[in-house]
Amino acid sequence: MGLQNILHIDGLTFAYYDEPVLQDISLSFGSSEFVGIIGPNGAGKSTLLKHMAGVLPCSEDRIFLENISLNRIARRKLARTIAYLPQEVEFVFSFSVDEILRMGRYPHTKGIRIYSQKDENIIDHVSQMMDVEEFRIRNFSDLSGGEKQRVLIGSALAQEPKLVLLDEPTSALDLHHQLGIYQILRAQQQVEGLTVVVVTHDINLAAQFCTRMILMDKGKIIGDGPPDQVLKFQTLQEVFGVKVYIDINPMTDSLYILPYG
Repeated sequence: MGLQNILHIDGLTFAYYDEPVLQDISLSFGSSEFVGIIGPNGAGKSTLLKHMAGVLPCSEDRIFLENISLNRIARRKLARTIAYLPQEVEFVFSFSVDEILRMGRYPHTKGIRIYSQKDENIIDHVSQMMDVEEFRIRNFSDLSGGEKQRVLIGSALAQEPKLVLLDEPTSALDLHHQLGIYQILRAQQQVEGLTVVVVTHDINLAAQFCTRMILMDKGKIIGDGPPDQVLKFQTLQEVFGVKVYIDINPMTDSLYILPYG
């Protein structure tokens, strides 16, 4: 766990049209954590992330950012602390890659197109870090799915958040860039003190990089702790409905999970 709580959830329950999606969720996220949220489809993972980002508001004060209810924090101020990237992002208008990256600085600027030298330096830094420097002038809509995802993650990191929430951030990426994204996120967590929360179906990548994993099923928390405490044979087989083989990856010393029939 981190040294101090960035975000705390106290008894969150949520339903779509009387269909329960989240059931009495209580969690705390500390500074400089790398958390992976896993579980089968329909477990409530993405819905939980939307609540944490303030995209789905709570009718009661159930989620607190640095001890202040999300309901009481203005969106622009919230964006200086939390960056959120959903599974799919669509833009009504046409934007260049450079413009998308600059959107990450909006919460910090005094005007939409007024950027300080610090802003420019951060935009340059994330474009290089995310390997998108060579196509900054290109239209975002012309990029491949993987290229778009790297740009969007770069824009999220450009916000300089304390907490970044990513929903399936590597699903459109090739193996090289999947690994690269997780390495970048781990560096941001370890060096910059960033708290990273990732919803993912890639249990093996999560087990390799995350310091903590949360297993969800049917809107409930089934497990919460270090990967070796959460990724258990019986638990995974019951939650995912398949037999699993668990071993240690000799290259990374992390757990490796393989389903089999």
